[in-house]
Amino acid sequence: MKQGIKFYKTYDVKKISQCHESIGPKTLTPNSRLDRWSGINNAISDWLINDADDEVAIKVAEENFQFYDPLQRKIMSDLFERFRTLVPKPLPQVNIDFFRQEVIKEIDGEQKGMYTSFQYQLQDEDNSEYIKLKAGVSDLEDIDRAIVADTKLDGETFLTAQLIKDDFDEIKEPSNSKEIIESYFQIIREFEENRKKATPGLHCYMCDRPSRCGQYPVVDGQEPKSNFRGILISKSNLLNLETCERWTSWRAQYAIPKDVENESFEAELGQKFHSYSQKMLEKNKNIFGDKEIERLKEMLVDEEEKFSIQILKKYEELINALDNEVEDQKELEIKLSEYGLGFSIVKDGIVSNSKMELRDDKVAVTFMGQADLVGRYKGKGLVIELKTGQESNDDLTEAELYALGAKLLLKEDEVYVFHIYTNKDGGKLKKRKFGESEFDSIIKKFEDKAQRVSNWNPNDSLSPSFNVGDWCANCDYQTTCPEYR
Repeated sequence: MKQGIKFYKTYDVKKISQCHESIGPKTLTPNSRLDRWSGINNAISDWLINDADDEVAIKVAEENFQFYDPLQRKIMSDLFERFRTLVPKPLPQVNIDFFRQEVIKEIDGEQKGMYTSFQYQLQDEDNSEYIKLKAGVSDLEDIDRAIVADTKLDGETFLTAQLIKDDFDEIKEPSNSKEIIESYFQIIREFEENRKKATPGLHCYMCDRPSRCGQYPVVDGQEPKSNFRGILISKSNLLNLETCERWTSWRAQYAIPKDVENESFEAELGQKFHSYSQKMLEKNKNIFGDKEIERLKEMLVDEEEKFSIQILKKYEELINALDNEVEDQKELEIKLSEYGLGFSIVKDGIVSNSKMELRDDKVAVTFMGQADLVGRYKGKGLVIELKTGQESNDDLTEAELYALGAKLLLKEDEVYVFHIYTNKDGGKLKKRKFGESEFDSIIKKFEDKAQRVSNWNPNDSLSPSFNVGDWCANCDYQTTCPEYR
C-alpha cells in the first residue's frame, strides 16, 4: 500500500454509490454470511499451508468451525469441501495473504486509491493465480473486474471461487475498465465534497447501520451506539414472524441459504406489474386521463405477450379501484416509488462480540419496507401498496409499518394506506387511516416484536422458536430445518 494515500475498498465505494449514509458509525450488526466467510477462509488458509496427511490437515482446519452452532458448522464444512474439490492438492507454491490490486488517481490535489483484494496466490516459476473467495451468492462487482483488467501483468490470472455455486472461474475483464474506474473515482469525489442524506432502497436490507443513518428513526428518539447490536427486519420477514420465528430469523439474522432458488410466472408478473404501474403513476398529474391506457400500451410494446396482456388488465383494474375512491384528482398526488419507510426500536437483548462472546446489552431493531408509492391524499400522508395475490389479513401489519414510518420520517400527523388488489376477483381498494391513537397502539405492537427479535442468540441459528404447520409445505428451508425433517 502506498504511504499517504487514502484508499477505499471497492466494497465501500459500491455502498457509497448507493447511499452516502451507508458509511459511518454503526452498530454491531450481525453478518452471519461474513462470519462464515471468515471461518471458511481461515480453514482454507490452514489447509493450504498444512503439509500433513490430508485427513489430518482437514481435521485441523475445521477446528475453525468449533464455536459455531451445528447448522452453521454443517454449512461451513460443505463450503470448505467444495473449495477442496475446486482446488485439489497437490498444489504449486501457496501464499496466504490479502493481495491487493490498486488504482490511484489525483483528486483536487490529493492522491486517492481504490483496491480489490484476493485471498490466495498459487505460484509456479512463470505464472501466478490469485483467488478471490466468494462463499455467498453475490457476483463480482464491475469495479473489481475493472481494477483487475487495468492492473494485471503478464503471467497473472485472477479467479473467483464461488463456492455456493460450485464455480471456479477466471474473472471476465470489461472492455471499458478505465471508464468504470473513472466513474467510481467520481463517486469518491462527490462523497467527500458533498455528502448527501440517506437514499433509501433495496441496499438498505444489507446495510450495517440502518438504525443510525436517519432514514429509519428510533421511536423514542434515543441514539443507538456502536456497542448495541443492530438487526433489520424487512417487511416480508416481519409478516412471517408470527408464523415461524425461526424462518424469519434465518433470513434476517443468520443468512441461512434457501434450499431452492426459483422464480414463478406469478412472481415475475408481479414484479413487472409493479414496475410499469410505478412508471405510470409517479409524478403523474393526469392519472385518470383518457389517453393513459394507450400510453401504457406503448410502454408494453416490447414486452412478452403473456405478461403484457395481464399487466394491462391489472392496471385497468388498479385505476378503476383508485377512481372509485378518489372523487377529485386534485386530492391525490403520488410523489415517490419504491421508497424505504420504517423505524427502529431499542430493547434489552443479547449481544455478541467478534470473539463470539455473549453479553446483555441493547439491541436496535429496524423494521423496514419498500413502499410501492408514496404521496399525499386530502392533504395527508399516503402510502399505496399494489397486490397481485389474494387478499390477506397480513396487510394490517404492513399498513401499520408504513403508517408509523411515514409519521416519523415524513412528519405526517395522519397517514392513509391504500392496499389495491388486482387478482382473479378483479380490482379492490382497501383504505385505512391512521392518527395519534392508532400510532400509540402500533408502537406497543412493534415493541413486543422487537423484544422477541432482541432475544435471539446471535451465535445460535437454532435458538429462535419454531412453529410447525401448513406453511411448512411452502417453506424455503424444508431440507434444512430439523423439525420439518
